[in-house]
Amino acid sequence: MDELTITPHGVQFKDRTYPIVDALSMPTAERKWFEQWREGGLSCVNTTIAVWENSRETLAVIGKWRQVIAENSDLVAAATSVQDIERIRQSGRTAIVLGFQNTSPVEHNIDLFQVYRELGVCIMQLTYNLQNYIGCGYWEENDSGISSRFGRKALEEMNRVGILIDLSHCGERTTLEAIDRSAVPVAITHANPREFVGTGVYGAGRQKTTEAILALAKRRGVIGISPNRNMTKRGAATTLEEFGDMVAWVVDRIGVDAVGIGSDYCPGHTGSVRTWWRYARWSREKAPAEQMTMAPHEGWSDWVRTPAGLSNIIKELSRRGFHPDEIDKMMSGNWMRLFSETFVPMAK
Repeated sequence: MDELTITPHGVQFKDRTYPIVDALSMPTAERKWFEQWREGGLSCVNTTIAVWENSRETLAVIGKWRQVIAENSDLVAAATSVQDIERIRQSGRTAIVLGFQNTSPVEHNIDLFQVYRELGVCIMQLTYNLQNYIGCGYWEENDSGISSRFGRKALEEMNRVGILIDLSHCGERTTLEAIDRSAVPVAITHANPREFVGTGVYGAGRQKTTEAILALAKRRGVIGISPNRNMTKRGAATTLEEFGDMVAWVVDRIGVDAVGIGSDYCPGHTGSVRTWWRYARWSREKAPAEQMTMAPHEGWSDWVRTPAGLSNIIKELSRRGFHPDEIDKMMSGNWMRLFSETFVPMAK
C-alpha cells in the first residue's frame, strides 16, 4: 500500500516528491504554525498579514512579521519570487509570501502599491467583504464593479509593480471586471464553485459562479479550492472523497491548469478579531455566538485538522486516476506558474 511520507522538500508518494503551495493561510505570527507547515511538507504559503489595517498599522505589522520570520529562520523564510520559493524549499524550509486580504492598507494613495511591493507584499485581495475605493465585496447588495477612477488605476498599478490580484472575497461583477481588465492573470486564492456547493452553507455567498471560474481559466488565472468547513457542501462532515469530487468537478469544467489549493486556515485569532475581519472597525454588528467561541479549526473535517492534512489530497487525486504531472500542477505547479507571471514588474 502506498503511503505518504513528509520530506524536507515536500510530500513523497509513489516515488515522487510533491511540493505543496497553500495559496491562502492567515495565522498569527507564531512559531507553532510554522511547525505545522513543516509537519505537512508545505513548500510555500501565501500568508495574510493585513485586512482592515490602515497604512501606519500595516507598516507595524510588516515589521513584526519580518522579525518573527527572522527569529524562526530554521523553519521559514520570506519569498518574493518563484526563485526564492524554490531555493527556500530546497533548504528544507517553508517560503512565506506576504499578502493582504484587502486593499485597505493602501487607503487612497496609489503610490503605496509600489511601497508595499518593495517591502515584500506580493499578493493583494482587492476587497474583503465590503465595498472600498476599488470595488465591491460579496456582502454588498449592489455590486457596482471596479470603480472607473481609482479602481482601474489600482489594477494597472498592481500589474505594473508585480502584485498578484486576488478576487476571493469580491462580488460577482467586481470579480468579472477585474479578470477582464487585468493585463496579467489573476487569482481566486481560496473559494469553491457555487454551482457544486449549493447555498446551504455559511459561506455560500462567497462561492464563485461557474461564469467567473470559466473567465478566470480563460485568462490563465488559478482558483484555490478550499477545505474550509464554511465553504464545503457538508461542512465538517465533508469527507476527503467528497472534497475530491469537488476538485474533479472544477477540473472537468475549467481544466487542470487553472486549479490549485487554498486552505483558508486561520489559527490563533480571537473571536473579536474575526468579527473585525468580517464587519470592519466601524460596524456595530456582531458575529453569531457560536462563531465567537469556536476554536480556530474546530469543526473542520478530520482529514484536514491542520495543514498536514493537505497532503491527503495527493493520495485522493491519485486514487481518482489523475496523472502525477496533473497532481503536481494542482498541488503547486499552477501557483508557481502564476507567481512567475505576476510577481515581476511589467516592462516599461
